[in-house]
Amino acid sequence: MRSTIRALVLLVSLGNLSACSSPADDASAAVPDGRPAGARDAGAADASGRRLRSLAIEPGMLTLTTDGVTAAIAQVSVRASYEDGSTEDVTTRARLGVVDGLMASVDQGTVTSAIDRGGKTTVFADLSGMRAQMPLVVVYARVSDDARAGALPAVRFDGPADPARAPEVVYPDDGVLLPPNLRGVEVHFRAAGQTVFELALDHELVSVRIHTRCARPTDGGCIYTPDAALWRALATTTRGAGPVRLVVRGTDEAGGRTGVSAPVELAFSRDDLEGAVYYWTTSGGTSIMRYDFGAHEPRLERFVGPEQTAGTCVGCHALSRDGSRIVAEAGGQNDGRLLLLDVARALPLVPFGQTGKSVFESWAPDASRFVGVYGDQGATDWSLQIFDGATGQAQSAIAGTGTREHPADHPDWSPEGDRIAYVRVGIPGTLQRMGKGAIEMVTERGGVWAPPETLVAEQAGKNRYYPAFSPDGKWVIYDESTCPSGEQHTDCNADSDPSARLWVVGLGGARTPIELSGANRPGRGEPAGSTELTDSFPKWAPFVSESGELGTLLWLSFSSSRYYGLRRPPAGGDENRRGTLLWMSGFDPQRAERGLDPSRPPFVLPFQDVTTSNHIAQWTTRIVPPPG
Repeated sequence: MRSTIRALVLLVSLGNLSACSSPADDASAAVPDGRPAGARDAGAADASGRRLRSLAIEPGMLTLTTDGVTAAIAQVSVRASYEDGSTEDVTTRARLGVVDGLMASVDQGTVTSAIDRGGKTTVFADLSGMRAQMPLVVVYARVSDDARAGALPAVRFDGPADPARAPEVVYPDDGVLLPPNLRGVEVHFRAAGQTVFELALDHELVSVRIHTRCARPTDGGCIYTPDAALWRALATTTRGAGPVRLVVRGTDEAGGRTGVSAPVELAFSRDDLEGAVYYWTTSGGTSIMRYDFGAHEPRLERFVGPEQTAGTCVGCHALSRDGSRIVAEAGGQNDGRLLLLDVARALPLVPFGQTGKSVFESWAPDASRFVGVYGDQGATDWSLQIFDGATGQAQSAIAGTGTREHPADHPDWSPEGDRIAYVRVGIPGTLQRMGKGAIEMVTERGGVWAPPETLVAEQAGKNRYYPAFSPDGKWVIYDESTCPSGEQHTDCNADSDPSARLWVVGLGGARTPIELSGANRPGRGEPAGSTELTDSFPKWAPFVSESGELGTLLWLSFSSSRYYGLRRPPAGGDENRRGTLLWMSGFDPQRAERGLDPSRPPFVLPFQDVTTSNHIAQWTTRIVPPPG
């Protein structure tokens, strides 16, 4: 098959993984005289009493292909060359192993592949202080009939090409980057009169063919969820190893003319996404939901709701970075009462409502304090307020950060703990609904907060709000809305504005804002001409990870009213507005440092209820379980 051929071609180029010998304790080390491994004049004597010149594993390179059901098996041998010019098969005397034991194993010269993954690794052999190594590639190649689709005819998908019958892949979007431990990813495609389909996923290490029908027709298209084990094998095999090519083919029961979709590329980061995420949902009288992303068996659960706030709705919330504490506002605008919870016990640290007032909060890195704001009805101080993290009582105000005419709003504490970004409100209202915001920052030096500095200035016809520090402390993401008619328009008041788009500004150099065009771009499912997607409430996952091919990688989440492929967005509270779902996007800081768009096309978080509005995904570094 094509993927196997590509793998063999690649192996030819792997000169640094040749089958020559080297010291057994370090396959890449040089011998004591400084020459490369395998260039020794004389080696140690083995059990035969002869001195080794070199050691090699034959056949020198190996490709195994597993079908996801049965392991692939092949024989290798170890050949020793001696100083006296003789050679011998020493397979039974050498110690054989595989660098990645999850991908394959070797016993007495028999190499056995894993069943549930592919990848690249190395077979090694040790004998009398020498080591030989050989590149091994395991290709995951599977053909699967979708049992959920009923009886499928034994058709082929290589009939005469018919462009008029070409399906269209609608979701995921081309170029998307996914965490390898993301579960429940769907594939959406529009059909063109076909009844039988083949989903083809190709990579140099993968060749998957899934045959199915349109079992879940939706808005003129089909939604297919790959088998969990197959998807896990795909993600595990290709994590950090470049894009996978997705193509959908469609034909009829007789396997006649075949339509072939344009390819879509998707990729998996090298590292899993860890920690837990909490978000606010409007279902069930409003509540905060929790999903332990990094758990072995993650599940979605309702964490807290109005039962903890005397029946008052629970809304905007903030999690401490370590996941130990949560503070949530109850009652909405002009209320400001707080629920301060110990996450491990799922119980209030103090009785509800017996804290200071605030409507938006953010925690210091050590969870000892949080910063909040209250500029609504009855306010007496419009500055940033520092609260005690155990009692919720206000301790101090940061001078110069807010006035009645220009209150402080939307604070975010940096991961280093020395800076707070916030909004300087240009046109006051409530802190939930305000206009003409600018992004400012204060820095703490020696226990004293320095005067504010402007990161993004206010601008007529624009509103900037919801700043958030990246986990490496080098970037601040924020929202920008464009006011359609006047600066106090309800579609430009920071409250789920349709025109909201994501931007980022660096904290070094020229501080030139960059639009996250990749994340803001409409997907293929969006109705033609629709560009107002309410990309709002941006937050970062608190990890600096690796993508493999990209290098350093950050993840950001946000809420959006965009179409989820073929799925319409949920209904909004206002009949003229859509509801929102939670989305994520990969962020490449290397591109941002060059002034380029660093964002990848977004993907939906599939564990959420997609029939209701969801907002403000707050991330923690640790999973702190509730009772039981």
